[in-house]
Amino acid sequence: MGIFDFHAGMTRVRMFSGRWRFCALAASLPFCTNLQISAQPPSEEVAIRAIDAAELRRETRLRGYNVTEHYSIKSSRFHNSAEMTVTVEYRRDKGKTYQVISRSGSAMLQSRVFDRLLREEGEMSRGEARQQTLVNSRNYEMHLKSEEIRAGRKTYVLDLTPRKASSHLLKGRAWIDAEDGTLMRIEGRPTASASFFAGRPMITREYEKAGDLSLAKSTFADSSSFFFGKTELHIEYSDYHIDTESSQ
Repeated sequence: MGIFDFHAGMTRVRMFSGRWRFCALAASLPFCTNLQISAQPPSEEVAIRAIDAAELRRETRLRGYNVTEHYSIKSSRFHNSAEMTVTVEYRRDKGKTYQVISRSGSAMLQSRVFDRLLREEGEMSRGEARQQTLVNSRNYEMHLKSEEIRAGRKTYVLDLTPRKASSHLLKGRAWIDAEDGTLMRIEGRPTASASFFAGRPMITREYEKAGDLSLAKSTFADSSSFFFGKTELHIEYSDYHIDTESSQ
């Protein structure tokens, strides 16, 4: 064996040894790879697919619900306030109907804000109008911003930009449950002025889970204008009774 043959043989030994070590290492990779993948943040596409699936699931499975809503509003300019309690019945094929249980306070705020709000909410709860208010990629351009822990659960935070101007679509952010995509919180300003509120208020809505569906828990709207001054609107939702299709 010449020197070149000797070195060639040693090279083959080293190459075989290197391959053996690589194969041994590769055998342990599935465990290591799983750890690395689970530690990586989700892709934007995964988060958007999750919220789209959650909204579709709610629209498909939720046949209807009944809920009690309590409204309170304060206007700093006129030192006025008003309250109202209503019961709401929602049916997928009919939308929302409201029954006022009690009213108190400023007659102006009752008629200018509460009555207009109920009328608009009823109109937007039916047919295609409802579809245009959903938090999904059809109505919003979405970008994954970060991850957070809220109420002990991992959430994805999405930046939202409405695809068209609407008083029912918010430019802001949404927090969704990382496990099933359900909405946990949304906040922002509408891209068009609402008829029942001065200007474009900052709106925050918190949600609660009912199984794998999300339902509104509270809404807070804060607006300032020259005529009305600072106006704050609170809505609390309680005593839900829901009717759902059985999950597949």
